[in-house]
Amino acid sequence: MSEPQAGYLGLAPFLRASLGEGDLPALARQWLDRAGREDTAAAWMNLATALLCLGQTQTALAAQREALSRARTYALPGPDEPAPRLLLLALPGPLSANTPLDCLLEGQGLQLVVHFVDPAVPLAEALPEHDALMLVMGVSEAALPVLAALQERLAAWPRPVLNPPAAIRRTERATLSRLLADAPGVLMPPTRRVPRALLESAAAAGAWPEGLEAPPFLLRPPDSQGGHGLARIGTAAELAAYLAAQPEGEFFLTRYVDYAGPDGRFRKIRVALVGGQAFPVHLAVSEHWMVHYVNAGMYGDAAKRAEEAAFFRAFPEFAQRHAPALSALSERLGLDYVCVDLAETADGRLLIFEADPAMVAHAMEPGAEFAYRREGIAPLREAFVGWVRVRREGWG
Repeated sequence: MSEPQAGYLGLAPFLRASLGEGDLPALARQWLDRAGREDTAAAWMNLATALLCLGQTQTALAAQREALSRARTYALPGPDEPAPRLLLLALPGPLSANTPLDCLLEGQGLQLVVHFVDPAVPLAEALPEHDALMLVMGVSEAALPVLAALQERLAAWPRPVLNPPAAIRRTERATLSRLLADAPGVLMPPTRRVPRALLESAAAAGAWPEGLEAPPFLLRPPDSQGGHGLARIGTAAELAAYLAAQPEGEFFLTRYVDYAGPDGRFRKIRVALVGGQAFPVHLAVSEHWMVHYVNAGMYGDAAKRAEEAAFFRAFPEFAQRHAPALSALSERLGLDYVCVDLAETADGRLLIFEADPAMVAHAMEPGAEFAYRREGIAPLREAFVGWVRVRREGWG
């Protein structure tokens, strides 16, 4: 059993730099130099993380492979005093592959150790001592066979296992839509995988055959994140243009639901569920139906930030109003920690876009104008640490 590698910084400092509190390209150059001089696993992994934040994915994954050829287990910066050790099982890959818990939990009373599993032989090696184990990988085409293997491997694990493999697999989009089909207060239109050939025939014929959702509908490749490859299709011509730009052999298809508010703007909410309790992560307000916090104009619009601040303050009322829906989400997913992207519909239901344990939750935006986010996300941090302690102390 090898001790975790020291010196790994995780995502937090690089994300902070990408948000304006530092020089991300300079950090990447620094770690490129150090990886060349020191040739340590931690230096290569820090370089990989910086490059991933810069969008240099292929170069970053090559650096990540260099790191993993030297070590698979890394200790993240943690508290000076003794604290429970939470071992995080991660999957090699891009930033979207795993939950960046360090971005949420900096200085929050847990020792975080990351172990990158070998997809070919998950957990063949001995792991370092830990008080609890948590899977931090989300669902992806690469993760599904690993999760299946880990389900058997962790069945009789001698420590608490948070976010067990079977529960993570429920967040696959098609599975999730079936799981929530009759959940009270919830709307998630059926999502299914459709082969490219069926879509091509519809685009060519200019008609929608039986078994294919009539427009408008949404299409996305199976492993897309952050809106990459996501499109709203309204006509056969739009479908043909989409397929010409997307090479994948199959796609997720779901009915489009117009969730614009009375003012024509779209509001996407991110909520975290910890041990069954809901906490606010963010509210993004946008003029476009495809909403992401980083492109919704939140950074430059004081009125939008004021609306988000009001959302944080009023979240207890939001949670009470949607208590049956949030309870159903928590119970049916069965995850210790998960983020859910959703919106409120005109008829008062929660429109679910996705649930994913690998979504990022943080309040790292610099400046006094985002102080409300740092204050608003504090209860989530405290609840997460408290839940780990509850699971640890209640084991056995």
